[in-house]
Amino acid sequence: MEKHYLEAVSMLEIAAQHAYCAEHLLQQNAEVSFDDHLSVDALLPVTSLIYLAFELTLKAFLLHEHRPVRQHVKLIELIELNDHLGLSKHEMELVTTLCRVQAFRKGVDYMIWENRQQLQVFCEQAMGLYSRLHHVVPLELQQEYQ
Repeated sequence: MEKHYLEAVSMLEIAAQHAYCAEHLLQQNAEVSFDDHLSVDALLPVTSLIYLAFELTLKAFLLHEHRPVRQHVKLIELIELNDHLGLSKHEMELVTTLCRVQAFRKGVDYMIWENRQQLQVFCEQAMGLYSRLHHVVPLELQQEYQ
């Protein structure tokens, strides 16, 4: 098996696939139905999809600028390395919260949400920020340019 590194455009395509899946799940009220009687809450997996979409997008931006990207870098660090994006304080808080939501991967849980609806609103806001990132995608990385 041969290892090769993805180009920025490929990373953006994979990020978009994750974001589309998250968006689709959100449109389905973040529930996956298996039959008439069984459905599973998919809000936490939605946050994982959103996290990966952000991570891959920000790494693609760095690659495009010919800046080195460490494989294991935190999302907040990627935001700081992409400081030209000019995220607002509220947007930075969204990213910080997204990182905290993903803490379960390390065996930690922050009790952030009082109810499911708050988490769903957060996911919608995070998707909005992800969409905003696509307004600043360099021309060379846009699908129309390929």
